[in-house]
Amino acid sequence: MKKLIIFSLLTMMLLPLSAQEANQMIIHKKDMSTMVINLDEVDSLTFVNKDTSTDELQLTCTIDELTPQHATYTIHANRSDVTYYQFMMSEEVYNNMIEQYGTLPAHDQVWWGALAEYYTDKTWMDVMRSQLVSGTQTFESEAIIASLAPNTRYVIYYYGLNENGEMTTELKQEWFTTPKPQESTNTFEISDITVGQGRVFFVVTPSNNDTYYATAQSQSAVNQYLAQYGNMRDVAQFFMNVERTYNPYFDEEQLHEGEERIEMTCSQADTDYVIIVCGYDGGVSTDPVTATFHSQPE
Repeated sequence: MKKLIIFSLLTMMLLPLSAQEANQMIIHKKDMSTMVINLDEVDSLTFVNKDTSTDELQLTCTIDELTPQHATYTIHANRSDVTYYQFMMSEEVYNNMIEQYGTLPAHDQVWWGALAEYYTDKTWMDVMRSQLVSGTQTFESEAIIASLAPNTRYVIYYYGLNENGEMTTELKQEWFTTPKPQESTNTFEISDITVGQGRVFFVVTPSNNDTYYATAQSQSAVNQYLAQYGNMRDVAQFFMNVERTYNPYFDEEQLHEGEERIEMTCSQADTDYVIIVCGYDGGVSTDPVTATFHSQPE
């Protein structure tokens, strides 16, 4: 039977304080949490081995389906009567969370506290309990992230957690990278640009019926991100990610097939704008085509 050391020391630090204060030992555990022991309260410190019983909660994760913008995954649990928590984030967000909070469980408590602020009668523990699950379950990435970005690394993390907020297993992680969009041979012609008050109309004529993406962005924003990313393809992907995340009507307003006369809003008056059109397969699937116009004054 597998042996598990109760506390695995990654690092051990002795912090000498003043003569009136106790020395402390900080123990860094495998789940990335820490515990502090005042040495003046300890007669001896013993590390023991503990048998891992088959009755203890055991969790694993498998990726069932993966596209440039979506993931389906299953967390397998050997028990259906013990709860656990699961979440997902991009590698960029993960690195920021570790830098800011030190551990993912510490981040989770802050997250639950932020969600609790939307209610007048709930605490972070109430929110935490509402998000606990049990047994083997299959999850869709959209439940956490509206749309994944293509060719991007993500992590699913999960750990046993009871209703008192106590971890009952070590934290586990499953990393994956979304695939790149499949390239399309579609090409585009932008014509008949008509500028109205706070809006623009234009016709897109594609060479085939593959799905394509269209947006209108200020020239200054395009220049800013072009300087950052170095090419229009990545700029189009950036705008696509933002609109896909924050526009609940993204599919209806930004995605098209065949020749269409498209209408878009221009929130900034008397401003240079860029129309961007490119193929779409969960991400940019062709080189973008652009056209410029100037929005009407107020």
